[in-house]
Amino acid sequence: MEEYHRAPLWCTDDYTEFCSEDEGTLHKLIQGLRDFYFTETLCDVTILTEGRTFLCHRVVLASVSPYFRAMFTTCMVESQQGEVSLLDVSSSTIETILHFIYTGEAAITLGNVEALFTVSSRLQITDMQEQCSRFLIKTLNNDNCFWTYRLASTHYHSRLLEMAMKYINWHITSIFKNEDFLHLELGEISKILSSDQLMLSSELSVYHVALSWWKANSSGDRPLPVELRRVIRLQLMLPHEREEVEKGGSWEECDLQELPQFRPRQGMFENWIVFMDLAAEDETSWKDEMRWSYDDYEEEKEDDFFMDAYDPGSNKWNRLMPLKYVSHAECVAVGSYLYVTGGESLDNSISKTFYMYDSMTNDWSELPSMMSPRIMHGFLSFKEKLYVVGGSNEDGILDSMECFDLSKHCWSELFKLPYPLRSFASAQLKGKLYIIGGQTKPEYSIKGLLIYDIASDIWSLIPNKMNVGYGGAVAMDNKVFVIGHYSDRSKESGIGDYSDRYGGAIGGFRYEYEGLTSSTYSGFVLDEKGCLCENLAVPPLPQKIETAVVAQWGHRIYVFGGNDRDEFYKNVYYWTPGNSRWTKCYQGSRPPINRWRDFSCAAIQVPLSKLYPLIPGRSSFSVTSA
Repeated sequence: MEEYHRAPLWCTDDYTEFCSEDEGTLHKLIQGLRDFYFTETLCDVTILTEGRTFLCHRVVLASVSPYFRAMFTTCMVESQQGEVSLLDVSSSTIETILHFIYTGEAAITLGNVEALFTVSSRLQITDMQEQCSRFLIKTLNNDNCFWTYRLASTHYHSRLLEMAMKYINWHITSIFKNEDFLHLELGEISKILSSDQLMLSSELSVYHVALSWWKANSSGDRPLPVELRRVIRLQLMLPHEREEVEKGGSWEECDLQELPQFRPRQGMFENWIVFMDLAAEDETSWKDEMRWSYDDYEEEKEDDFFMDAYDPGSNKWNRLMPLKYVSHAECVAVGSYLYVTGGESLDNSISKTFYMYDSMTNDWSELPSMMSPRIMHGFLSFKEKLYVVGGSNEDGILDSMECFDLSKHCWSELFKLPYPLRSFASAQLKGKLYIIGGQTKPEYSIKGLLIYDIASDIWSLIPNKMNVGYGGAVAMDNKVFVIGHYSDRSKESGIGDYSDRYGGAIGGFRYEYEGLTSSTYSGFVLDEKGCLCENLAVPPLPQKIETAVVAQWGHRIYVFGGNDRDEFYKNVYYWTPGNSRWTKCYQGSRPPINRWRDFSCAAIQVPLSKLYPLIPGRSSFSVTSA
């Protein structure tokens, strides 16, 4: 694996030989410390517990615990006397923790996990606490989720608290009558019901959950306390729902100005797959020759270009708010926002425009343009930043990368790719950008992949035998799934009649040149390090496909469209990892997409249609079914 750094780690004019770490020596060191512990050799500190003493080594305890390090490196009495008193801790708990410190192994059970988590938190043994946290996350269920939530909250463990809260949010409808739920404190129930992530499709349900808790924790018919009234979002209630609340007699007049802004809960959204395949509905040649007709087709203005959206839940197509025409653009979704970069304009120029679609307001806005115009580039998101990678324009194939900060609302240039690249598959996994295959020049396709570590600003080159172009990729289950691509069997590939001034083919128009280029049935899986997962197979696609769009929806991977040289498809398939075959959606789900042009897609959150009339400032343009 090669690494490309922004700057060398060190520089010197004199040659110096550095010895690498000897794994054999490290193993002997660990084994020696373990033997010293079990044979009580060279011990210099004693831990006193309830009913038992343990002989240990200061340097070992101090190396894994800031608690012990501070104790043994200061003038504390324990440092002088060589004894640490932990009489309020059971000997079995200390024994398990010490065994973990010296061996890296711990027997964690439902019976001892709370004590191990609590004591390791107190002693600041983070590795032990993380082991307990992972165990608790794996064993989360309806009966222990509130107990786990309280444990994590008490010890300020953010990861465990996040996962416990996530479980509660997703299962609130099945656990709100549990005994543990009814025994929550007012502050705890208020915090839970204030979450944006609650999987409830109606705010009236949030009110019923709050009322159920209040009736179990109060006497008489007193109205809800102000702490609960403030977390219930009346703005999300339909008129008949508000009427039910008012008639219930459990609500007092409340200043609406104090209520939170209009924010739907997670359960009030549905996920659609939106396609950047813009076409004018009134251009007869496009409509008749390249697009499937809408049943409710209406004549539109010449400059109206619509977007298609697929709802996998209902297996229906929708048409969204129009956008100024741009083809071959790339898009990425962050929550209820869709971001669109670059592409080709009507005058055939390459664009550097940057648009945002807000599904809440059902409207587009133009954001600050990219630093360089791009086409056939990568577009990925991580946390509050969007990353644009490579691509091509009038100057040729690009090696540049830039980033848009959503909080600062501006672009910045990042470290360049090791070489110019376009037409690759890409995905983001755990803060790393995976750039798979692609073309570094029109006649040369790359084997292997690049991985960009966002935190360290380092590119790594991972070689493998896969030759990928015009494929799709999604990250799921700590893996990267690469689906559908063409595979060159040499360094050359034929370009069809649509060869262009940007150094290659637009839209994947390719023909077989002396048997060198072909579409594939195949897909493959990469692990976090970019290595092929030989034991995890993707079943063959029903058709040879390249230039298809690939999207994740829930735990499914969807494939839309694509082509095999001169044959173009109008099919939709999905696959759930673990299944042995792809499933074809029924005929009615054939996408109304422009088959002759490249397009991209992203899964975006869209509010439930019943909320449309309640959303302030929402565009009156009607989202229609295709």
